[in-house]
Amino acid sequence: MKKAFTLLELIVVLVILGILATIATEILLKVYKNYAFTKATNSLAYKTDLVLNTIAAKLETRIPNTVIATECNSSNNGCKDGNITGFISISELNTLNASKYPVIEWINKEIYSRRGEWNSTLNKVTPGWAGFVDLNQTKTNNQNGGDYNITIPYSDINITSDILTSYFDSWGLNINTANSNDVFNQKYATLIFSGPDGRGDFIDINQSYGWYSTTAKNVYQIIPISKDIIRVKEINQSNQATVYEGFYITDGAFAIVPEYNSDTNDFNLTLKQNYFPWKDENYTEGNSSLLATHVIEFKFKEQNGLLRLYLCIQNPSIKIDSNENLTICKERIVF
Repeated sequence: MKKAFTLLELIVVLVILGILATIATEILLKVYKNYAFTKATNSLAYKTDLVLNTIAAKLETRIPNTVIATECNSSNNGCKDGNITGFISISELNTLNASKYPVIEWINKEIYSRRGEWNSTLNKVTPGWAGFVDLNQTKTNNQNGGDYNITIPYSDINITSDILTSYFDSWGLNINTANSNDVFNQKYATLIFSGPDGRGDFIDINQSYGWYSTTAKNVYQIIPISKDIIRVKEINQSNQATVYEGFYITDGAFAIVPEYNSDTNDFNLTLKQNYFPWKDENYTEGNSSLLATHVIEFKFKEQNGLLRLYLCIQNPSIKIDSNENLTICKERIVF
């Protein structure tokens, strides 16, 4: 005779199945949470790496002695609106004053036209500018306010002008080239001598490169160029500028700006470019690109000629505990 399950046996089976289902659900839920956490961590780590790599790539074309750290008025919408109250050379940053200067700025070496373009007649690439001066053929014309007529071998400054005009126009600057009013005459592109160590001709950061000072606009570290005869002009004769064998052509300044976001209580990290301090401009007058959101820390310093960058980004939707969001911090060295 076949026996049926008693009610008690059925109840016991159901209880056991309920316990097993609860355990299995907890295991599966834990596996899913671990998967989601790992995926969010990897995604945030990749994002942090990407932002640091982008900043490092931009900084690789800096003129080293032009890099500054900038202070903003935090009570007046801070760095977002360019309320700049002071700046120092990045070499002066230390653990005591680093938090006071959240913005890093630098003047950029122009690279696109330096590579030049193909010359079908000569059957080779002609550089826009080779980066060195023939000192034996450089002459000073004292009748023109101390202008220097410099000889730049293996270069075609017209290539530089054409490529830079296209570059600036692509960013919306709309260079007016009528009547030879080109990127040089309008001082969008200027010259900086490399100095004795290749870091830029440097005397005093407060009197150099045009940074935020009415007395710094026409000092000889930023030198206008006349395209027609490659004339370096408006040299400040009281400082007796030195013509070095090396030089850079610059196409503007760059800045990395943390902008406070009151809605999320963290920062947006923004790249500013195509502004010209020697034309009385600051980074709010250039082009802007968002690099990262939910940044909680961005630090930088120079050490032995190298730049160290430190960045922390959080994911506010992933909680480690009730008081702390998932955060990834990474560091990058820029040579």
